[in-house]
Amino acid sequence: MQEMNEIVFKELKPGIASINLGENIQGGKEALDFSSKLFEITEKNYKCLVVNLQNVKMMNSSGLGMLVSALNTMKKNEIKMVLTNIPDKIDNLLKMTHLNQVFTTFPTVEEAIKVIE
Repeated sequence: MQEMNEIVFKELKPGIASINLGENIQGGKEALDFSSKLFEITEKNYKCLVVNLQNVKMMNSSGLGMLVSALNTMKKNEIKMVLTNIPDKIDNLLKMTHLNQVFTTFPTVEEAIKVIE
């Protein structure tokens, strides 16, 4: 089981990786963990990254910056990045900052995989 603020990486299918974010995304340690997972994804030549926000309860501007930076890193490496399972509170934050127009989002991981394949 995922710990409160642990960031978990796994392969969903060949070529498709996922990262499940923890409860508090505020930069600091989780930014370092997230960056190391992104590096692993670029090294293993995945074609898509699904970032699952289901567990996120709190995100600040540093957390948003992490996501924007990840999107830029993935684009540079020609890896598609999508967000899934966005809690209402985080969805409102994305809308308020207009980042909802920057990220591709899906209600569930399963729906994202259907479109990606």
